[in-house]
Amino acid sequence: MKHTIRFRYMMILAGTVAAVAIATWVVISLWLEPYYMSRKQHTLIQAHDQLETRLEADGGVSEETKIYLWRVKENFNIEIFLYDSSQDTLYSQSSEDIPRGVNTLLDYILGRNESEEVLRRTDSYQINKVHDSQLDADYMEMFSSYPGGYFSIMRVSIQGIRETVDLMKQFNLYVAAAVGLLGILAAWFLTRNMTAPILRLSALAERMAGLDFDARYEGGGNREIAVLGNSMNHMSAQLEKTIQELKTANLELKRDNEQKTKIDEMRREFLSNVSHELKTPIALIQGYAEGLKEGISDDPESMEWYCDVIIDEASKMNTMVKKLLALNQIEAGRDQLSMERFDLVEMIEGVLNSYKILIGQKEAKVELRAPESLDVWADEYMAEEVIRNYVGNALNHVDGEKKITVTVEKQEGKAHIEVRNTGNQIPEEDIGRIWDKFYKVDKARTREYGGSGIGLSIVRAVMESHGCAYGVRNEEDGVSFYCEFDCK
Repeated sequence: MKHTIRFRYMMILAGTVAAVAIATWVVISLWLEPYYMSRKQHTLIQAHDQLETRLEADGGVSEETKIYLWRVKENFNIEIFLYDSSQDTLYSQSSEDIPRGVNTLLDYILGRNESEEVLRRTDSYQINKVHDSQLDADYMEMFSSYPGGYFSIMRVSIQGIRETVDLMKQFNLYVAAAVGLLGILAAWFLTRNMTAPILRLSALAERMAGLDFDARYEGGGNREIAVLGNSMNHMSAQLEKTIQELKTANLELKRDNEQKTKIDEMRREFLSNVSHELKTPIALIQGYAEGLKEGISDDPESMEWYCDVIIDEASKMNTMVKKLLALNQIEAGRDQLSMERFDLVEMIEGVLNSYKILIGQKEAKVELRAPESLDVWADEYMAEEVIRNYVGNALNHVDGEKKITVTVEKQEGKAHIEVRNTGNQIPEEDIGRIWDKFYKVDKARTREYGGSGIGLSIVRAVMESHGCAYGVRNEEDGVSFYCEFDCK
C-alpha cells in the first residue's frame, strides 16, 4: 500500500498542507504582533506630522484642526490630547485632561516619564509601550512637541492583537485539517482511474523484462497512456524479432563493438586534446607571421623577437608531437621493450648533468643520494624517459627552498627511485588524474614553461609496460614522485 502512486500522492498532498499550515502558524506567531506594532507606530507618526503641518499653517488650534483630530479618532481609534505651553488643555476626546494610566504631562515635558518600554524617540516625539494598571490593558502612547509650544499625547490600544493572533492560529489549524482531509479524499478518487492503466503497463513491462514478448496492452482510446501502451506493443514485437536475429552473432558483435568503442573514444579524446593544445601555438605563429608579413614593425630587434616567438612555439609543437608519437607507440604495444642490464646510477647522473643549465637558471639545489652503482634490468631508453620526466617536472614546480632530492635505494630486489622537490602540494582531488594525457593541475604555470601534460602519461605507459610500481605522494613541504625497476 505505502509504495503505490495513490498513496504517494496522498502523502505529498497531506505533507504540503501540513507544511503550509505550520509555516503559516509560525509566521502568525512570530511576526504578526511586531508587524501590528510597526503599523501602529507608522499611523501615530503620520498623525503627528499632519498635526504639526496644520498647527504651523493655521498658527494655532483652529476648528479645522479639531475636525481633523476627530477624524483621526474615528478612522484609526487614536485618543488625542492637545495642550499649550501652559499645560492647559486645548483639545481632548474624553472628560479627562490627561489620559488615565500615564504620568503627568509635566513628567513628559521634563523627560521624567518612566515608561515600561521606549519604542522610538526623536527630537520632536517619543513613542512608548505602556501598561494601564487601572484598566489592566496595554497601550502605545506617543508624546509630541510642536513649534509654538504645543504638546500632544496620542494613545492607541494594542490589547486586542494577542487575542487576534491566538484566534488566527486556531482557525488556521482547523482550515488546514479540513483542506488536508478533503485533498486526501479527492486524491484517492482522482488517482484511481489514472493509476489503473499505469499498473497494467508496469505488469506488461515486467513480462517484457522476462523476455515474454506475447504480452500485449489491451487498453484502448487515444489518450497518452493508450498511445504509450500501443508503442510498448510495437516495441515488444520489434524486440522479439531483433533478439532472434542478434543471438547468432552476439558474441562476435560484442567483441567488435567493444574494440570499436575503445578506438573511437581514444580517437575523440586524442583529437580533442591535440586540437586544444595546438590551438594556442598555432594562433601565436599565425599572428606573429602575419605581423612580419605586413611589416608591423621595421625595428630589427622587434622582428627578431617575432621570429624567436615563432621558433619557440614551433619547437613546443614539435616536442609535443614527438611525445605523442612515443606515447602512442608504447600504448599500442608497437614499441617493443628492449630489456638490458645497465647502471641506473650512471644513467641518472647523466640526466642530471644534461639539466645543469636549467638547474642554474632555476637557482635550484639538486642532491643525489645513491650508491656508487646499481644495475637494473629494463629498457634503458624508456627508463631514462621516466627519470627525465620526473626531474623536469620537479624543476618546473620547485619552489620555497628550491631543493630537489633524487634518492636511489635497493629494496627487496628492486631499485626504488624517488624524486622529491620542495614547493606546492598537489590537490588531493587532482592526484589520481595527473597521469591522464593533457591533464594539467596549474594550466597557467604549465603554459609558462611550455608543458603539454603528456610527460606523466609517458611515465605511466612505460612503467605499466615494465609491470613495475610508480606513483606520487604529497610531502610536508613538497611532492615526491617514485618508481621501481627490477634488479634481478
